[in-house]
Amino acid sequence: MPPSMPEYKEGQTRKRNVYDVLEALKGGEGAKNVMVRVDFNVPINSDGKITDDSRIRGAIPTIEAILKSGNNAILMSHMGRPKKVQTGEDDGTERAALSLNQVVPRLKELTGADVRFVDDCIGEKAKQAVSELPKEGGAILVLENLRFYKDEEKNVAAFAKDLASNADAYINDAFGTAHRAHASVSGVPALLPPELCGIGCLVASEVAYLDFSTLGPNDKVAAIIGGSKVSSKLPVIKGLIDQVQILVLGGGLAYTFAKARGVSIGTSLCEDDMVETAKGFLADAEAKGVKLLLPVDAVAAKSFPSGPMSKDDTKTFDMVPGGGIEDGWMGLDVGPKTSALFKEGLAEATKIIFNGPMGVFEIPPFDEGTKALVDALEEDTKNGTITVVGGGDSVAALEQFGKTDAVSYVSTGGGATLELLSGDILPGVAAIADFKE
Repeated sequence: MPPSMPEYKEGQTRKRNVYDVLEALKGGEGAKNVMVRVDFNVPINSDGKITDDSRIRGAIPTIEAILKSGNNAILMSHMGRPKKVQTGEDDGTERAALSLNQVVPRLKELTGADVRFVDDCIGEKAKQAVSELPKEGGAILVLENLRFYKDEEKNVAAFAKDLASNADAYINDAFGTAHRAHASVSGVPALLPPELCGIGCLVASEVAYLDFSTLGPNDKVAAIIGGSKVSSKLPVIKGLIDQVQILVLGGGLAYTFAKARGVSIGTSLCEDDMVETAKGFLADAEAKGVKLLLPVDAVAAKSFPSGPMSKDDTKTFDMVPGGGIEDGWMGLDVGPKTSALFKEGLAEATKIIFNGPMGVFEIPPFDEGTKALVDALEEDTKNGTITVVGGGDSVAALEQFGKTDAVSYVSTGGGATLELLSGDILPGVAAIADFKE
């Protein structure tokens, strides 16, 4: 595999990728137009400046592979939720604010290529712009925001057909939308020959790192699930019980599990309607032989902090049945005993997935539990463990502690990451055929 693609273990299945598609395109005369579903839904400030270009940079290896092969890249993406444009109520303000024309300057800087833009994604304007791409290849055409048409999200057949009519081949490199069965994700590849459809470098990496399907006899997978609510992580926790050997639960959701175990939680966050469900998970994990690690101590305060708090105003409680957090106190982070327990338990793993912080990491001193976990992940990575971090808060924690390079891989997906961890099949991946020798 080229350096921009993940390594695969012997016997591990993989999807057709951009290099397979480019190989299949060889032999014909002139450049081919390869349509790429990218995720350029980037944050833009009031001055029209992109404040985080990581999604654009993530697509560069796939784009460059297409250009270097002597072909053109047609890029399609959504940006935001243009409801007024869709309903015809926009006065032009929303269209301007969510136009993909805004990514063109940065794309030119990153690629040094001939980057063009057309202010539609289907119809005669798009067809004309595609026809004007150079026959020798090497150009990029950015189509206008897909979601200016409500047909994109509804996967309307005619819309998908119009998009596909401009493509000689198709690549999905938008992991962040791979869990959506939209026209640009599922509809277009269904209309093209399977050998001319593939996943890009970014999606290939995401799937490879989050795939538990091919494990060696000595492999142990650990998942760390944090965050505030059991209900929001319910499908993930449920799916992981069948896929991992070690499951670590922390953050606000752990207090619901603590209550299910008969541990007092004071005024800590708790979903009372999920307590019985939590009891069921505890029983399932035990029955399936999953090593379940829960907090054994918690750092608490009298109320939720509005800013940094002195440690003198906090109190640490042991989280044991019959004990726990006193009335009037709120658990906001895991304690030092828990950090040591988690570090010891994770040391057994050969692969670790981290999704969700251990506490209110944005506010000291309730950042210490998450920082201790990140430090443990860094140490495990240095010792050869594959460590994957996914989810906005988890990535934000890495950035806060200056540890974004301390793990093996940082996932770009939100909902897609969670659905893949849950064991679900992503429509954007399912639409691509498996590679066959």
